[in-house]
Amino acid sequence: MAKRKKRKIGFHYLILQEGDCSVLEALNQTLDRISELDNTARKRNITGSKFGLINSINYFSDNNRHQIVFKSASHSFRPPLLHSITVDERDSPKRMEEGEIDKTHFVTKAINGDVIVVLENFLGSISMKQAIQYLNHFASGINLEESFKFDYETIAKDDFLEEINSMSRITCADVFVDKQLLGSESLDYSERINSVKHEVVISVKAKNRDSISEFAQDIFAQWNGGENSVRRLRIVGRNEDNNIVKINTDFIERQEYVMPHINEDTGEILSEEILQEIEIVLYNYN
Repeated sequence: MAKRKKRKIGFHYLILQEGDCSVLEALNQTLDRISELDNTARKRNITGSKFGLINSINYFSDNNRHQIVFKSASHSFRPPLLHSITVDERDSPKRMEEGEIDKTHFVTKAINGDVIVVLENFLGSISMKQAIQYLNHFASGINLEESFKFDYETIAKDDFLEEINSMSRITCADVFVDKQLLGSESLDYSERINSVKHEVVISVKAKNRDSISEFAQDIFAQWNGGENSVRRLRIVGRNEDNNIVKINTDFIERQEYVMPHINEDTGEILSEEILQEIEIVLYNYN
């Protein structure tokens, strides 16, 4: 029986910080640009001795969905090899300029104007932050009609409250509410909301150096308690390393692991297997 390997997957929103089109249009233009380049031109330094490139891009459903394979490796490290049975040593045959390939698999899907990105997470994989830096290099106007700049939001883990409590400071809470709130007694705009989108966003921001953690917890409690007025909640804050963290209540109930088969000769995850399993996870989100 073919062996399988458990692999964690992460869920993110792709965000467009700069650009006058939709995030999906910006993504397609950027991926088209990358597709035109040979592999040497696609290669970028990731961090330290780690380098990588987008190796393959498959487009589906009128370019509303993509399967992307990112290859990366670390060079300048070639210690002797140690046999697992005999413990004999031998010199590594690889060159100092070479490194073992790690493949990171991404699937993107456009849903109601948003672009969801699901990628596998493991030691040595390309992180979402690194993927965004890579895309931004090729989205910076090189032979494109306009420049784009991408960012991302992490979709919360199963315990959203735990995510909130883990932040050292919460700076912003975007509360998505039904537009009928505009027709409530407090606002009384009931005659003027026909052309308003289904959801209205109330953005609450902290004062300088303050945190709105307690407010975020209270709003989450309303959402978690089934309050019809609060549809979803997006939180922006900083972790203990002072890095920006963005979380969202969407997709709280979801599968976080897949079990693809591996190549028993190399130990690698089979690309077609993990991409298919991620597609299955995303199938119900339409």
